[in-house]
Amino acid sequence: MLMIFRSFYAKLSLIFLFLILILGGVTLFITFSAAGHLFDEVEQLLNREYAASIALEIQPLVEEGFFEELIKDAIHYMMVLNPMVEIYLIDSTGEILAYFTHPAESLNRLSIDLSPIRTFVESSGLEPVLGDDPRSSQDKKPFSAAPLRMGNSSGYVYVILRGQSYDKSLEMLRNSYYIKTGFRTFLLAFIIALAVGLSLFFLITRRLRYLHTAVKTFQIGEYNHRVDLGGSDELGDLGRAFNEMAFSIEAGVEKLREAEQQRSDLITNISHDLRSPLTSVRGHLETVLLKDDKISPEERRNFLETSLKSVSSFQKLVEELFELVKLETSQVRPGIEPFQIAELAQDVVLKLKPRAVNSGVSLIIEQPGNLPVFHGDIGLIERLLSNLLENAVTHTPSGGMVKITVEVQDEVIKIVVSDTGSGISSEDLPHIFERFYRGDKSRDRGVPGTGLGLAIAREIVGLHKGSIEVQSPADSGAVFTIYLPMG
Repeated sequence: MLMIFRSFYAKLSLIFLFLILILGGVTLFITFSAAGHLFDEVEQLLNREYAASIALEIQPLVEEGFFEELIKDAIHYMMVLNPMVEIYLIDSTGEILAYFTHPAESLNRLSIDLSPIRTFVESSGLEPVLGDDPRSSQDKKPFSAAPLRMGNSSGYVYVILRGQSYDKSLEMLRNSYYIKTGFRTFLLAFIIALAVGLSLFFLITRRLRYLHTAVKTFQIGEYNHRVDLGGSDELGDLGRAFNEMAFSIEAGVEKLREAEQQRSDLITNISHDLRSPLTSVRGHLETVLLKDDKISPEERRNFLETSLKSVSSFQKLVEELFELVKLETSQVRPGIEPFQIAELAQDVVLKLKPRAVNSGVSLIIEQPGNLPVFHGDIGLIERLLSNLLENAVTHTPSGGMVKITVEVQDEVIKIVVSDTGSGISSEDLPHIFERFYRGDKSRDRGVPGTGLGLAIAREIVGLHKGSIEVQSPADSGAVFTIYLPMG
């Protein structure tokens, strides 16, 4: 039972019920009060000439002055004709000279305020106004009034249209009628409003419950779950925001999984690439120690040179790994300076020429004259070109060719490195720039390289706000294209 009242729908319904009760009570109060005022105004409007009629009747009796005995019979006759009224004669100051009521009781006021009377007389009774009730110290009642000349002085006939006895009877009947009618009306309106309100709340909260279910489903790990709340209101916006958040979280989770896989692959690759040179160094050193007195100086030198090559390979791997980490974590800030990128490419080609000749590979460069000056980090660009050309020479068989082309296209330096090697398979192309990735066919340790050169090249291009692409046409080797903006 308590769980029901904890739901948003139940809380909203209870608040709505509470508001209906309050608004119903306030509405009934305002309605009863307005009905009473309307009754007073209608009664005053209908009887606005009543005091003038009385004044007309008794005016001849007070021509010489006010004498209560002279007018008592006339007033009594009028009271018999209309027993609900109370008649008062007041002077120009508001003091009560005489009064005629049923039943005769004492007064609580000996004078009344003349302001409402003057307003009534000046408006001919058309402006609704309440006057003092002489038999009450606080009450105001509808009245009729008319001026009266009494000898040399003036005064007013002041008629309370509902006497106290009439008020009591009317109050009982009116309250009974109001209560019954008001209660029935309120009950009918309450039932209709409650039914409509609860139905609307149910429809509104249904979308929230749907969203709540989606969040719970998402919470247990079903990150592909989405909602379709529809509509252009706040709930619709909330549903779309949830979907966008879900997409972001799902993408983030996928990136975490990829990062975890990359971390695992990194550890595996590092272990694999470090194990071979360390094993080689250890094996040769152990051989030298065990056969120290049995090996010739030439064999000893051969073992030591082989160990030195393994140590150099190990050192190169560690240095490239640290270099890649610095590039990926933005620890390297490019030093921008102007230089001729064509001349730099020529220097790199000349540096790698002996290695290419030893491998039986032709290494050529093509570049137009008068290339513009490029602004960048000359050391990083040299490393970029060296990595690509070394990689191309390594994977090009004897008798093949490696070519580098430098040109300008629309304020962009375009560098193309192509070779006539075995190319890159379509399965390897999407991963060629990943660290330690060399393709399954290249995991043979006979193929030199650390698997970090292309990853470093991609980071260097990114630091210069450029892009790098790779293509491998069928039976045509690999083609790497670099775009570096001039600005």
